[in-house]
Amino acid sequence: MEVQYKVLKAEDSRAYRELRLESLRKNPEAFGSDYQTQSQLSKLFFEEVLETGSRNHVVLGALCEGKLVGLCGLLSQGQAQSLELVQMFVAPECRGQSIGKALLSKAESILQSRHEDSLTLTVYTDNEAAIRSYESFGFTRVLQHDNEITMKFQPETS
Repeated sequence: MEVQYKVLKAEDSRAYRELRLESLRKNPEAFGSDYQTQSQLSKLFFEEVLETGSRNHVVLGALCEGKLVGLCGLLSQGQAQSLELVQMFVAPECRGQSIGKALLSKAESILQSRHEDSLTLTVYTDNEAAIRSYESFGFTRVLQHDNEITMKFQPETS
């Protein structure tokens, strides 16, 4: 199985919407949004980002045989010199093939190309598989509040 990775564009907005809603349907416990609410919106946040060609925010996609199977959203934090990683998802049938790790590597490349300092994310404390994955990539826990952990990744500088 060959997987390609790319920054999603306007023409990918429909595929993005389908996979994002699937992520909320299949793994609602992993996200702060829910399928019912999001499916009623005429445009999801990143659909709008893709269709307007925003330069501040980015959506990375993993495609297997032309089908979108993975997502990783990056939100510019402006003055904070960091990117917030959101909506990380790999379709269940494609897990265990390092797609998530490859998406994180692509996110790191974007971080460095934009001369930003760090990636941050928030994950639920009971999402142990995601926490292990992020820690193995190099994210560290910086804050825990209630059932959420904030994690940070700072690439090594050469």
